[in-house]
Amino acid sequence: MPKGVTTALEEFEVIEGDDALHDFGGSHGGKGHDFASFWVIQRVTELEQAKPSDYLFVCEYMQDVAEFDSSTAPTRVQLYQLKKKEDGYWTPLTLTGQSGKTKTPKPDKPIWKLLRHVRTVTVAKATGAFVTNGKFKVELASGQSSVNDTRIGLDKLDATHALRLKAAIAAVEGIDPADVDLSSVELRSEAIAINDLQRHANGVMLEFLSTVAPEHAGQAASLVDTLYIELKKTARRTEKCNSWGELVSRRGFTRGKFQRAVEDLKTIPDRTAARIALFDDISKNWRNVDRARVLAALTRCAREKVLVGQASRWNSKDMLRHVFEVADAEQWPDQQRFETACVLLTDERNDLSRDEIRALSIFEMTEWDLSQIPA
Repeated sequence: MPKGVTTALEEFEVIEGDDALHDFGGSHGGKGHDFASFWVIQRVTELEQAKPSDYLFVCEYMQDVAEFDSSTAPTRVQLYQLKKKEDGYWTPLTLTGQSGKTKTPKPDKPIWKLLRHVRTVTVAKATGAFVTNGKFKVELASGQSSVNDTRIGLDKLDATHALRLKAAIAAVEGIDPADVDLSSVELRSEAIAINDLQRHANGVMLEFLSTVAPEHAGQAASLVDTLYIELKKTARRTEKCNSWGELVSRRGFTRGKFQRAVEDLKTIPDRTAARIALFDDISKNWRNVDRARVLAALTRCAREKVLVGQASRWNSKDMLRHVFEVADAEQWPDQQRFETACVLLTDERNDLSRDEIRALSIFEMTEWDLSQIPA
């Protein structure tokens, strides 16, 4: 760091202005940005459960994602390099370039870049993580298999690989290899549905909201969409910022933004409550066993529509739109509308049971009714 830098915030501003300290872009282009955006959503739900006072995410800052402990007075940063793995394992060859007898690491490999960037930060506390959906097949000092380990600190690697990595870093920095701390960077294998990132994020958010705000659990997909759009917008803005405040406002995603997005859910009608109210009205004269079966089907329908979206088996493909328009125009009672919807769905969806037809009719009636409320 240049002379005169005495605070972490100043250090982060200097780093922002130095293109040589940023590893922009990735081999997956737009898909890489999607991976980063959806992964940040998952990470935010993890942080929120710990109820931190603040946090800040910036995409394409040194690495794919930088996580700061504060948006106003940062003292720590965690750098994340995100890599998808279609098949096979991550090995020393693909992680550090180490192979053969020499085990010499290569500067163009991901772990070298990540470790060097972490070590560039000297005033603030910096750590790094290589995050992937794949597994690691590396030699450990313990002699145990690494294949099922989800977190592996670089300091846990076997002596041959670790010592050569430290020696190579020390040679570049002109220091003693003993002063190279490999524990500042770890390898992480996470259960990420890489081929359906949005569905995975919807599931994570559904679980999160079911715990912290169950009244909004049914709006998980809407919240994910909102957060994704915001993160995608900031991820595209990689232009250099002249100050910390500008970086936060132009490219940052703060805890405040997340909280506002959750707060905005309160302005959206509670779909779960609306469905249950309609179900109670439609089923008031049913046998209890029928009520129980249809309610269970309705719960499955709502959950799978959030998790799977248009690809779910509950997709009615707007086949009820016309009948709902007619029902509104002629002011049909709910019971008539329900019975008509059941007849139409029975003709079109013979793969669904009677209970599921009833549940889907109630679900689609509710969605139509809510869509008619002026914004």
